[in-house]
Order: sequence, then structure tokens, then C-alpha cells
Amino acid sequence: MRNIEGSIVAGGKFITAIEQLGLIGFIDHYVLEQTVRELASCPEIRLGLNISSQTACAGSWLQSLSSRLRHRPDLACRLVVEITETAALEDIEEAARFVDALHNIGCRVALDDFGAGHTSLRHLQLLTVDTVKIDGSFVRNLPSSREQRIVLRDLIELIKGFGFATVAEGVESAEEAALVRAAGVGYLQGYHLGPPTIERAWLDVATADGAAPHRRPVPTSEPMARNVDRWQAENGPE
Repeated sequence: MRNIEGSIVAGGKFITAIEQLGLIGFIDHYVLEQTVRELASCPEIRLGLNISSQTACAGSWLQSLSSRLRHRPDLACRLVVEITETAALEDIEEAARFVDALHNIGCRVALDDFGAGHTSLRHLQLLTVDTVKIDGSFVRNLPSSREQRIVLRDLIELIKGFGFATVAEGVESAEEAALVRAAGVGYLQGYHLGPPTIERAWLDVATADGAAPHRRPVPTSEPMARNVDRWQAENGPE
């Protein structure tokens, strides 16, 4: 979004207000439309989008997704839908059904901000997501805290034990990147890899050599400048 001066306003500064006004569904539907269009126009990319807890509980968004992708498995398999841990915990059984519905359509699912709430091991079993994105609070202070490094390492091993891919959020420096790699994380996200942008950064990766090699870093992005995520593969293709 742009302000009256034309400057970009980060999503974090207005999304909460939009949710409180009950308007977040309009944005989520628009983001879905734009993301599917982008997937169709760029067959070599994968994209991810976040949806609000309000949208996850509303059937209209899922119906819209199904109508757009049920006959396009080539698009569905390249879409990652991200739900936050706190949203999933509001109704874990409903969240599990939502995840199952997304899988039936052919999409992959990521659990965002893991560790910010109180997800139990039983919850992880019920949700059966594909990827768990570890909250940035586990990355902060890694260089100065041995205890934090131990906690992160054990958390990653636990998540991988369930068969989920892992993403470390909030990686802000080369030192943090080295430490989370050493802890065994599969993907990185944060300003160290690239700041939020409204540019279609994935096109640079997709067209650098005329095609997207499987072992190139794999970006995923949200339209509307709502936190552009860039995931860097450390262990080759998923």
C-alpha cells in the first residue's frame, strides 16, 4: 500500500487495523487472485501467501481457491499457503480440516511463526503441514547465547523428526545465517537475504540463466508488499 505521498507502507503497519475493521477478507481474496495469475504467467516459480485467521475460518476463500486450482494441478503444486501458529491454535481441529482441504486441492501448507504461541506435539501431528517456519524470536541473540543455540538446534531436530521442512525467520546477519545453518535448518528468511519489496524479485531468479535450476535459492512472495519472503535452500530441492 502507498500513502498519500506515494511512499510504500509496510503491511505490518495497517493489517491489524484492516482485520479489526473486518476488511481483511477483501485483501486475502485479491492476493489469491494475483498470486494465481502470477503462477500461471511464470511456470518456473513457486509462490507463497499468508492468510488471516478470519479468512481461514471463512469458507468463501477456500471455495475461491478450489475453483481456481482444482483443474490446474500445475499451479496448485507451486502454491504454499501460510497460516500462523496463533490462528491455528484458535481452533486446532478446524485448522486441521483446513490444512487437509488445501492438500486435497494440491497446495502445500506452512505453519508460520512457530514458537510464538503454544503449539504442542499433538498439535503438530494433527496439522500435518509441509513446512514449519520458526519464529524469529528463536534466532535473535544466537551469536551471544549458547543456550539459545541449543534450544534452536533441538527445536529443529524435533520438527524434522515429524518430517516437516524447516524455515528460520528473522535472519538479519551473516553470523545469524551461519548459526542457523549449523543448527540444521533447511531454509532461511530475513533481511540478510533481502528486505521486503513490491518488486517481483522471483523473476530475477527464474530468468538469470534462462530457466530456474533446481538448486537455485527458491523465493516465495506475497503481493501487496505484505512481507516478501525469500527462502534459501541449503539442501537442494525439497
